[in-house]
Amino acid sequence: MDKPTLELTREEVNRSVDSGYGYGYGGDGSGSGDGSGEEMQIYFEALLSPHKKLVPAMKVCFWRSNGDGTPCNGGNGKAAFVGKVEEIQGPLKLCSPNALHGTLSPKEWKGERLWIVGLHKPVVGDGSKFGSLKRTILADLGKCPF
Repeated sequence: MDKPTLELTREEVNRSVDSGYGYGYGGDGSGSGDGSGEEMQIYFEALLSPHKKLVPAMKVCFWRSNGDGTPCNGGNGKAAFVGKVEEIQGPLKLCSPNALHGTLSPKEWKGERLWIVGLHKPVVGDGSKFGSLKRTILADLGKCPF
């Protein structure tokens, strides 16, 4: 299976999205944008896409942690590692200790390290933030670029 290639580096995406302006290669030109984050969403989807194909039964999303892999957005627990399966008791409730979380908007959360996780069914969410009673760590993307 071919690995997807990204045409933009993390730094280029951040610079373009944060400023609302972009640039190109190989010639003269100019452009501007509204800073809506469309480029960032394309970048995020490119990161998640191969994992969605591998685990179609899971909700594949991002999770951010401290640099050592421990939770940092109100959670607690031991350090994450690729392949780790976490499971908690219910009842499942988003925005509470009764959910293992993931997001499609990692810029909205704090944390030094970025991960791709799979949330097992049942999954609850609000469109951007999701929770489950069982989460599998699928990939470590390393230091968060934003």
